[in-house]
Amino acid sequence: MAMTAGWFLSLLLIPLAWLLIDGIGGLRARHSAASAVGTDEFHDFAVLVPIYGNIKYLENVDYLARYGRRVVLCTTTGESPEFEEALSWIARRHDFRIFRALADNSSTPGNKRATGGTVRDTVIRAVLPTIDEAYVVCLDADTTTSQPLEILVGALRRRGLDLASIRLVPSNRHKSLLTRFQAHEYRLAMKLRVIAPWLVSGACHAARTPALHGVMNNHSMFFQGNDVETGVLAGAMGLRVGHVPFEVPTRVPETLKDWWRQHLAWAGGEFRLFVINAHVGFRHPFFWCYGLVVTLAMLPLRLLALGQGHVGVIGGVIALYVVLSAYLHWSHRDYALLLMPFYAAFISIVMVPLGLVSYVLMAHRGRNAGLIRLPDARSAAPPGELVDTGPRSALEYR
Repeated sequence: MAMTAGWFLSLLLIPLAWLLIDGIGGLRARHSAASAVGTDEFHDFAVLVPIYGNIKYLENVDYLARYGRRVVLCTTTGESPEFEEALSWIARRHDFRIFRALADNSSTPGNKRATGGTVRDTVIRAVLPTIDEAYVVCLDADTTTSQPLEILVGALRRRGLDLASIRLVPSNRHKSLLTRFQAHEYRLAMKLRVIAPWLVSGACHAARTPALHGVMNNHSMFFQGNDVETGVLAGAMGLRVGHVPFEVPTRVPETLKDWWRQHLAWAGGEFRLFVINAHVGFRHPFFWCYGLVVTLAMLPLRLLALGQGHVGVIGGVIALYVVLSAYLHWSHRDYALLLMPFYAAFISIVMVPLGLVSYVLMAHRGRNAGLIRLPDARSAAPPGELVDTGPRSALEYR
């Protein structure tokens, strides 16, 4: 009986952990039609670029220069004189605008910021009421795009979208085995956005200005998972959310230390989304099922299944995973696919349980539990209207 139970657990739980999570979503996305970006251009938009702490983080100045006055460098009033001088010089040279949000004590020079991402969301929320352009593109200070932003905004306008996710493409995917793993990881995540467009990326996303204004006024301002929360809130508010396969290059971690820090933070964000905000799950039952039930709740059973040590079953699952990965990534196949089951298993068995610790630390440091409060449909921002549900911290716009 014990042997039968062990085989059953191994056959059921390891495939669920390694195949269901990575496979079913990818297969569904593979057979879902993705709308093309198109060639339509629209020029009535602003580019919001959060920058604070150190001017060296503003790495995409040359790229932004083509957009001139449409660029708004979003910072705080708590920056150093050196930072202010450098930022003003860059703005004058390229005809950028500068927005300064009122900084609290946690953001002033000499004090440790609560969380960088919290500052980013704060300045974005603060700047939106001052934007006159019809659309905004939120772009990290180290991010560039392969195509003009006019094409991205044109796609939003043509499809009547209020908010859009884009496609991140690792630009350094051939550097090492670690970056190859992440390239496959990112590719699968981007496939999922075809069927789950609310999986918005913080590095780059676009929206109608009044729509994003309403969303950010309801945001919890918790960093990890903040981008997905934006998409979840937009859907709850009745806004039209879609995916535009507009490719945006991004650099993935090249060292184990950087990879560990990133995935540990991601694990905390996933715990926050799937567990702390389980009440949101009914809106997206497929993803909350695998995130909360398969990934988190079934972790002890996966460990038990591995402990049974059924080499044949585990080997079969690994073989199936390799075949599935090859199918999903055939046009980008390489030797890393042979080792992807072990990469996925490490994340599933090691990183997932650390998500609780990561979340608790972030919540304690930021004094924010990250609860997503879904707005009442009657009070949500309908298309074309602004609502103000919270205090604004805008201080200067010039």
